[in-house]
Formats: sequence, C-alpha cells, structure tokens
Amino acid sequence: MDWYIESMDEMRRLQKVGYSTLSLSIPSDFAKDLGLRAGDNMLVREEADGTLRLIPAVSAKRVSRATIRTDQLDGEDLIPKLIIGCYALGYDTIEVVGKDGLDESTVDLVVKTMRRLRGLEVVESQPNKVVAQSFIDPTKFPVDSLIKRLQILVSRSLGNVIEALEKGTTGRLNEVRRVQDEVDELYWLIVRQLLVALNRREIAGEIGIESPLHASGDRVTAKTLEQIGSVIMDLAEEIVRQKGKGARLEERVLVSIEKLARKTQESFNTTVESLLTPDIKLIERSMGLVNGTLEMESEITHELLKSGEYAYPRIIVSYFGMLARYCNIIIEIASHRFLRKSSRVAAVQHQ
Repeated sequence: MDWYIESMDEMRRLQKVGYSTLSLSIPSDFAKDLGLRAGDNMLVREEADGTLRLIPAVSAKRVSRATIRTDQLDGEDLIPKLIIGCYALGYDTIEVVGKDGLDESTVDLVVKTMRRLRGLEVVESQPNKVVAQSFIDPTKFPVDSLIKRLQILVSRSLGNVIEALEKGTTGRLNEVRRVQDEVDELYWLIVRQLLVALNRREIAGEIGIESPLHASGDRVTAKTLEQIGSVIMDLAEEIVRQKGKGARLEERVLVSIEKLARKTQESFNTTVESLLTPDIKLIERSMGLVNGTLEMESEITHELLKSGEYAYPRIIVSYFGMLARYCNIIIEIASHRFLRKSSRVAAVQHQ
C-alpha cells in the first residue's frame, strides 16, 4: 500500500498461536488489492523506526493512467501544467482527449509539452487524443545524482555569464537558454522521483530517499536550484538587452563585478556540495562564502551609489546578491540533514 500519500489505519488484535507464536490477520481489502491468497509467502521487514513492513514475495507492477479532458477547461493555458503534474505524480500513461476533437494548436501544445519531459514518449497522436507513455525505470536515477547534475548545469550557465562579462561579448549567453531548458527537464524528473518514492516505499531506498523528511528537503533543494537557473537566465537576458542599448561597464566597475561573480559561483558550488556530503566544515565554509558574497554585494552597491553610477551595474550586482540569498535556503537544508544523525558536534537521541 502507499507509504505516505495514502494510508489505511485499522486496529487489529494479536492472537496467540501455539506456545510462543503471535499472529495478526491482515485486512481483506489489503489482500484483495494485492491478489493475496492463503499459502502465499510474505516478507516481513523491520524498519529503522520500529515498524514492520509486509511485502508480497511476488507482486505485479501497478500501471497508472491519467486522462485529461480538454473540453472541461476554458482554454489551453492550464493544459501544460496538468500534463507536467501528471508526469510529476508518476503516472505511467498520460492521455489528453477532447470530446469534439483537439484543435491543431492544442495538439501541438500537448506534444511540445510532453517532449519536454524526460523519459516520456508520445506513442499515439490523433485528432481527438494524444497519448504519452513513461519509459523511466525510477531505480536508475538516484536523486543525489540528479541534484549533482543540476548543480553542474546551473554552474555552467553562471560560468557563461561570467565569461560574457569578462570578454564583453554575448555569444555564450545563447547557451544559457538551452541549459535552462535542460534544468527544467531535470527538475521535473527529480520531483517525479521523489513523489514516486513516497508512493512506492520499496523504491525509496534504491534512489537514496531515507524518509518523507529527506524527500521534502530534496524537493525544496531542487526547486531552489531551478529558481537559481532562472535568475541566471534573467541576468543573461539583461546583459544582452543592455548591450543592445549600447550600455557598457567602466573598467573599475567591471573588475569589482567579476570578483563578485566568481565569489558567487564558489558559494553556489560549495553550498550544493555541503548538502550532498553533509559535513560541518563544508556547511561552515558555505556560510562564510555566502556571507562574504553578500557583504561584497553591499559594498559594491554603496560605492556605485556614492559615485552616482547609472542603473546597469547596480542591476547586475543585485542579481548576484539574489543568487547568494538562494544559497542560504540550501545551507539550511544541509544543516538540518547533518543534524539527523549523531556526530562530534551534536549528539541526537530518538526515544
């Protein structure tokens, strides 16, 4: 049965069978749902929290399907969100139908959205329906590995922005949009993995999810990384826009901004590492780097205001400050994760 999202509570009394054996009957609905019969083998597993899990020795994989009826919507705007939501919730098959058929523009929108989602393939496209099927094996994608990949992609985008500032060119900024598309794909895959893990507890351990608490931290982390990627993309677009207007940065201002950008990138990478490898020294270093970045942002901003500098450099500086503030969210999650187990720094007890 479902681990976290849905549960079934029913009081059962222990019965003594023989000299030293206790037995407990299982609910008939539970047995019916899993196709269990008398004589079937069940694996009994003791969990870390003291609970017992009953696992059928042989269980058929449940196939889930979601159908979106476009005729029940006022327009097309909500369709992509519904498709992405079905994907994130782990449905194996997603079908979009229309009572009176689908407009060509609707079909294009549906197919485009489905193709943005990793592991989801359009298997049928007709005037009245579009069907996509997921071919993802969730056990092949540990969440920490996906978060590490997100870090690499976001850091690459930030590197492209820094290079554009240093060289005064915008060619590499076109890459930022493409990378952000990949970041979005990866983000929704992570969300899917987390929700599938909550729904199918036997998978959770295989992809590195220890508990619902662990999953919630990873969900916030993934969203924060996706938002950082969006901020970097906005920054890249702002640089292109200002370049188009003929705006430029004075040499002394540019040197300060480059230092701020490099410190921001170091803060970001160290922060994510402190989450993936919960270590108090890494967490402390992350905090120091982020605080140093914010202090540098404040100093540069005050200098720009004192010298009466125009808005362009102040806008650029504020973006890097925004990125550093997002890092604080991940540091908070990393410190909480560190405190879940005893260490030389903090002894924890569970009673």
